[in-house]
Amino acid sequence: MNIQKTALVCATTIMVGLSGSAFAAEDGIHQHINGLIGEYSKAGKEFGNVALGAFFEKDGFRDFLDSYPVENLTGGFAWEPGMGREFKGPLSGLPIKAPFSDYIPLQEGPVLDPDKTYRIGFAFHGANHPWLISLADTAVYEANLHPNVEIEVLDAEFDDNKMGQFIDTWIAKKFDAIVMWPAREAPMGPPVDRAIDAGIPVVSLDRRTSSTRISSEVLGNFYANGLQQGLFLNHISGGDGGMIMNRKPLGSTADAMRTGAFLEAIGDEDGYQILESFHTNSSRKAAFETTRDALQAHDDVEIIFNTGGEEALGALDAVKEANRLNSAPGGKKIIFLVNDDSKETVNAVREGTLDVVVPYTPLLGGIGVRVALQHIGFKEGLISEKPPQQVVTPNLPMITKTRQTIDGIETVTPDEWPYAYGPEPK
Repeated sequence: MNIQKTALVCATTIMVGLSGSAFAAEDGIHQHINGLIGEYSKAGKEFGNVALGAFFEKDGFRDFLDSYPVENLTGGFAWEPGMGREFKGPLSGLPIKAPFSDYIPLQEGPVLDPDKTYRIGFAFHGANHPWLISLADTAVYEANLHPNVEIEVLDAEFDDNKMGQFIDTWIAKKFDAIVMWPAREAPMGPPVDRAIDAGIPVVSLDRRTSSTRISSEVLGNFYANGLQQGLFLNHISGGDGGMIMNRKPLGSTADAMRTGAFLEAIGDEDGYQILESFHTNSSRKAAFETTRDALQAHDDVEIIFNTGGEEALGALDAVKEANRLNSAPGGKKIIFLVNDDSKETVNAVREGTLDVVVPYTPLLGGIGVRVALQHIGFKEGLISEKPPQQVVTPNLPMITKTRQTIDGIETVTPDEWPYAYGPEPK
């Protein structure tokens, strides 16, 4: 996908608030969950479940967890449910409600020097993936709010070399800034460093790169995701059960943080057992196949842990096809733990097939563009304060079929969550 902005997108910008007290208990949820992260962290502590501890050590989760920022929101921002803009995705054409429109805000209209045109390159992977196209939607939407900003969007199609080539092309063309979604950390370090050497600020979204010189990282609530999956499981399972794991690529921020934090949360319960662990790389098809094979090999599956929504939907299809939804020991339903609040996953919670969705909104591309513009302004002497090197997005509450309180976190129901993204479920 290669999209060059040529005109402003017509969009309605509406501030919408939720009525009632659905989120009343969510005041301070960001700080509360950060406190729980500290409470459940296994830094310097042994796992009560020795097998889970060995698995945790084998995949090197500690290094990722220790280096991930668990801190306050930039500029004293306080997220409130219902806040954010509503618009039509300029790339997907789908309706979007973006919760973080007011985080590191930037006024509409020309920015920085109104007599100059600023060019931003946006590189990502997977234009056919609902989470990723929504990420790109919000970046393009933000750029389109400013008539002197042009954004070029390129899809590297999960090819790290191709993304590196995009960055090198933008360096040669002397773009003003680069915003990127890297699939994996290590391969993207050298291209980022080349851009920095050329004086071009680079902002990464969601996942990290191996560059220690990157201008800014906009980091999501990965730690909170995995932790809340574990807290929910402890809450409903009794502390035991055999599980299948469908995970993001090994070495990716999403896998390391979500899986690592999940294991920390459940790590002192002796009854949990990992039956199979797969890297299905955000593919619904791959998760279907791995889950199908695991169900054939094990008749005692009680839990299916998924680092992403597409993985969960593929696993659910496999369970339904095998007529195994209620095949856990004792005739109980298999427990599905899910991240990513797509409309499909949220609807499956409403139906009762998926048990919990921990939101990880993709709607943070606009934050990346705003931070990139700040870097340009600082470089040109138009902004006096250097932009933050790290920006973390707010921790968000779990979505469950009915409201529950889990470790002090009040969950929300599907009907109370306005930010679900992607196409409507079929």
